[in-house]
Amino acid sequence: MTISADRTTSTIPVAIFIALLIGCANVTAVHAQEKSPKPDFEVRAQGRMVSDVLLELRDRYAVPLAWDPLLVTGKRVFCVERSADFHVLLRCVLQGTGLVYEIQQTGTYTIRRATEGAPQYGNLTGYVVDIRTGQPIANAEVKLIASSDGRGRIANESGIFQFERLLPGSYLMRVYHLGYAPRDSLIAINPGADERMVVHMHARITPMDLAIVDGMAVKPSSRLGIGVADQEELVSNMDIGTFAVLRSIDTMPGVRVNDANADVHIQGGGTGELQYRLDGVPVFMPLNVAAFIGPFSPFALSSITVHKAGFNAGLGSQISGIIAAEHDLTVPSPSGTTGGRNRFVVQVDPISTNARFNAHWGEKYGPDGTFMTAVRIGTWDLGAPRSLQNLLANWNTIDTFLLSAFADTNTPFANLPPLGKASVDFFDWHNALKLRFDGFKTLSASSYWGSSSLGNKLGNVGVLEDGNSAAPVQLEDLASYKDIYRWNSGAAQVTYSTVMSSRATGNIKARASYYRLEHEFVAPDSIALSTAEDDGNRVFELGLEGKIHYNPGRGHFLDMGTEFVLTSSRFIVAGTQLLPVRYESSEPRVAAFLQDRIELGTNTVVEAGTRLTYISAQSTVYVEPRLSVRFDWPRTPVGDVALYIGSGIYRQYVSQFDISSRSPRTFVRSTRFWLATDHSVTPAKAGHLAAELMISPSRVWKFRLEGHYKKLYHLLTLDYSAVLTGELETQSQSDFLNSTSGRAYGFGVVVDRAVGVGNLSLRYDFSHSERKVTDLFRDQLISVPWNEPHRFEIGLDVVPIPHMIFSTRWKSIFGRTWGFRQAYYDFLGAHLNDVELLKNDLRENGVSEDAVIRIERQIENYDLTNPDSHKLPGLHQLDFTLAYTFPFRRFGIQLRADMVNALDSNNISEWRFELDEKSFFGDGTAPSSGLLNRTNRPLLPRVFTMALKVTW
Repeated sequence: MTISADRTTSTIPVAIFIALLIGCANVTAVHAQEKSPKPDFEVRAQGRMVSDVLLELRDRYAVPLAWDPLLVTGKRVFCVERSADFHVLLRCVLQGTGLVYEIQQTGTYTIRRATEGAPQYGNLTGYVVDIRTGQPIANAEVKLIASSDGRGRIANESGIFQFERLLPGSYLMRVYHLGYAPRDSLIAINPGADERMVVHMHARITPMDLAIVDGMAVKPSSRLGIGVADQEELVSNMDIGTFAVLRSIDTMPGVRVNDANADVHIQGGGTGELQYRLDGVPVFMPLNVAAFIGPFSPFALSSITVHKAGFNAGLGSQISGIIAAEHDLTVPSPSGTTGGRNRFVVQVDPISTNARFNAHWGEKYGPDGTFMTAVRIGTWDLGAPRSLQNLLANWNTIDTFLLSAFADTNTPFANLPPLGKASVDFFDWHNALKLRFDGFKTLSASSYWGSSSLGNKLGNVGVLEDGNSAAPVQLEDLASYKDIYRWNSGAAQVTYSTVMSSRATGNIKARASYYRLEHEFVAPDSIALSTAEDDGNRVFELGLEGKIHYNPGRGHFLDMGTEFVLTSSRFIVAGTQLLPVRYESSEPRVAAFLQDRIELGTNTVVEAGTRLTYISAQSTVYVEPRLSVRFDWPRTPVGDVALYIGSGIYRQYVSQFDISSRSPRTFVRSTRFWLATDHSVTPAKAGHLAAELMISPSRVWKFRLEGHYKKLYHLLTLDYSAVLTGELETQSQSDFLNSTSGRAYGFGVVVDRAVGVGNLSLRYDFSHSERKVTDLFRDQLISVPWNEPHRFEIGLDVVPIPHMIFSTRWKSIFGRTWGFRQAYYDFLGAHLNDVELLKNDLRENGVSEDAVIRIERQIENYDLTNPDSHKLPGLHQLDFTLAYTFPFRRFGIQLRADMVNALDSNNISEWRFELDEKSFFGDGTAPSSGLLNRTNRPLLPRVFTMALKVTW
């Protein structure tokens, strides 16, 4: 035998050609081991003694190799092999000899006799966790370095990985994940056994941990198509105390949060076309009039993931996207220790108090449990900054235009400032529990309950007599004026997860969600409507679902599942042109999905799947196919490159609607309700095409480009011109819903640059969304009210000195249209093709002739039939945050200072009509205009707040 060392020679084109051939010929995932530029060796050993060849291999590779001389006596080698891998050469030498090798715990290679008969394969199931938090590490990459095929696996979202049909013996296993030190383990696979293990990984601390964490897996493409904010970002973006959840997702490309009402829009979609989820449970999110009060307690969450266009079949059905939040179950002590430990966190700021308690208990590497409870309590009445109180009072003024249009009688235009103090109350409570029995059987449960109220009581309010600007008439009964909205929402789930076999894991979940709105309204007859506003809404949803993750081998990873959902809704909306709007229904549906993740070579992953949904009310099955592909090209001439392309058909079976109120009060200007599709309408349908490209030339620079196109085949919208005459039991959704279609497209560019101990980010988004509503706007495509065509953003996060974090953010938005209050367009827009028809409709609703004439003059003077011409000025805002943590033994004390809109930019949310007595009635020097003046509804002024957080 001769063993010779030769450098392999190849060219890049040849290597690419061979890689393409292999990728096209096999649908098999080949996980390449990390290769160093070692020379290949050739074994030609026909007829030579095994002992002699083993000695040469041992000396050549300097490895501890041992064998019993009796085992190799008289055995000869009959193979030819060329490789740089020691394991390949060793298997070649032992081929046909009846001998095999195994790796001992000490790292020594030993030769032993092979098992007689067919090999008894073993299986391996593992669980990857963070040793500090005890949380599973999703998408960790696991490789068996010493296996015959160098196989690799990706841990699922629960941190579980599986290897099937392993030959008995010892293996070196290596686990990788971004942000963690690689972990090596020696494992032994016994014949016919199912081995299980827990892999504890240590986080690798880097300066960038203080900036945004994307939660990416080993493959860079895995973080494309989504946006992720972890808890560090959630609690570091507190601003005015509770806006952190929305502020964190507002920094993501393609995601926009309305500064006035905190409505979220994903890539041009409406707020009713996305879904909030908490631990996989849909949450019916109430109206958020005060944009600085975000949903959920940020201290209760571990992360928020935004799934944008092109998301896979397993995530469900939603036209625009999904905002998925997860409860934080961080273990307060290192995993793998005996006993338990608790942690308590409290933060106090001007408008809220947040508290969280964590507990962990369990035996070393044995069964354990983790519990978390978090509470958020609003303290608006105690410490809200004066600037915010003034802003809310401004938002709460009476809309004299709608007052004149829809009051019972010819109520004069009046300026009714709320002399009572506006009140904002909110409270939410989160609980989460996880019991892990052996690492492979887990029971988890969580719950959320939120309550909020918004309103005021008014007294001593004067009403001006028609045409007279003299002293107002005092109405004693105005002292009883009351206008209070109360919302309650909640969600709960119980999930049992287990490893079913060496190839399959599964879970079953039971969930429930609810929402309830109550409106308490009392007003004197002179400003009340003919029908008192008794808006009410109740939604309740139950779901039961099961999922299985199955690994059939050959590069395929299957996810399949089914769910049964029952959605019950009942609502009453008064005080609108839809009189009365009353509806009640309970609609069941059944859905199933199948998703296959196919690994083609080392650089390509294809995900193909479909959803099938059966709607009981229609006796119809709807199909939603999905397809996406991810590419990863490391170490190209321009750096690491990742590409994601996703597409599919998306339906929506539960829709959210915000119906504008014709009430003159501007505090709460719409009523929100949800409906499951009934027999009379077709579920909404859209097609997605999305692409994302990420280039990382170095560890300092990162460039990201994303684009999307959505074809909106069919959407549902409220029909404000509908006339309902039927009873509650006979009404169907087609009586008050209309069909719309359109399209949305846009792109975003993000540039990240590491700056010392920190990060600088630049972002530009372009977005355009337009729709055509049947019998409205002359059946032409028109832009949507929430569109923000151009958005620029600059963000800087640095650590100037140890324990201090400084963040600043500048944003500018240009091109907003639909400048007036939404109710103007909704009620007047229902007849925009025919103003005469609108006037007749107003008369039929009891509006006086004088008021009809005034409304017509407003429409003509301000061109209210052309919302695209109502262009709002640019929006500019600069924010600062400075936080310093004082370490003190077991305590951590953090002091935060936030400055929102530091330049006090006069940003405008929308325009509204208000009475100016001098111009409207005339003051003797100028004639009467008979027109209401256009005024501004402002956005956040300059606000400075301090917050204190204590951890122990």
